[in-house]
Amino acid sequence: MTASRTIKELPGLRQLLSEHLPWSPRDYVQGISRQGDRAIHAEQLTAEMARGDDLRAVVTLADGGEIVVFAERLPWDSEFFGYGVARLNGIFPLSAPWHRPMADSRVAVEWLCEEAARRDVTYLFAVVDPRDLSTTRALGESGFALIETRFYHFGQIDQPVFTERLPVRKATENDIPSLAKAASGTVNIYDRFHADPFITEQDALRLMEKWVEQSVTGQLADVVIVPDVSEPGALVTYRYHRDKWDRWGLQLVQGVFSAVAPEFKGWMGKLGPEVNYHLLGVGARCSYGSTQVANRPIIWFAEEAGARFGKCEYIFRRIL
Repeated sequence: MTASRTIKELPGLRQLLSEHLPWSPRDYVQGISRQGDRAIHAEQLTAEMARGDDLRAVVTLADGGEIVVFAERLPWDSEFFGYGVARLNGIFPLSAPWHRPMADSRVAVEWLCEEAARRDVTYLFAVVDPRDLSTTRALGESGFALIETRFYHFGQIDQPVFTERLPVRKATENDIPSLAKAASGTVNIYDRFHADPFITEQDALRLMEKWVEQSVTGQLADVVIVPDVSEPGALVTYRYHRDKWDRWGLQLVQGVFSAVAPEFKGWMGKLGPEVNYHLLGVGARCSYGSTQVANRPIIWFAEEAGARFGKCEYIFRRIL
């Protein structure tokens, strides 16, 4: 099975997607410019990447219609885990109707599996919007397993009302050992890394620790807030996304990662008002984040803080 064209042979594809993508990652956030979010998503889908990592192509269906597969090999993940890792970012038609829930996309998924295996990818996962019934069916019928159902929430950042101020600060590199210990010691069995038996427990714990390191050093997050003690065991991280605020029409920030060691129990709630105070100070007015549908305590905690349901998202994977 072969693809008919590469995306570089499709002039105007980015503009086409900007106008006609049926959904985008943050279109559930109240007040966001959906047009702006579509444009950002189209840029991400069509971004330049190394030829060896590029798994995007046009696939011709049995009825002669064409759909575009957007997928990529992930070099950082592949190096970290020691085997090829790739991600399917979406499958979209090239002409109206732009949303085809009853379409049979198996030929596109089968092409991707064959091409990824040819490039020594072992672990292929897919991030799927639940509205994408066609891709959801095709993945299930092609041997993919559902390993995570994500839950996204969003909310306005309000001026906190303090009964007392608590000593917090930005994390420094000296805090990485204690924060990494907190992250690796609070296992969430529902995230895709811990929920997948193919990923070893050792690798999942290494990854949590790496996330902490990259958050503190600014690669994964813009700020890490911790209790102001010598060896903090609680953290909340955010990305500001300031470069997108104008197109979103909203000063929207993303909660990326949080963890609390048992000896710091209760600090998640304590950090909340202080984090809001910090975010308001950098100009943010709304935030979003994710957990898993099965992680009820975090969902309830977010709701108590004023967050609202945004959307769910499926994560599938297949071992090639």
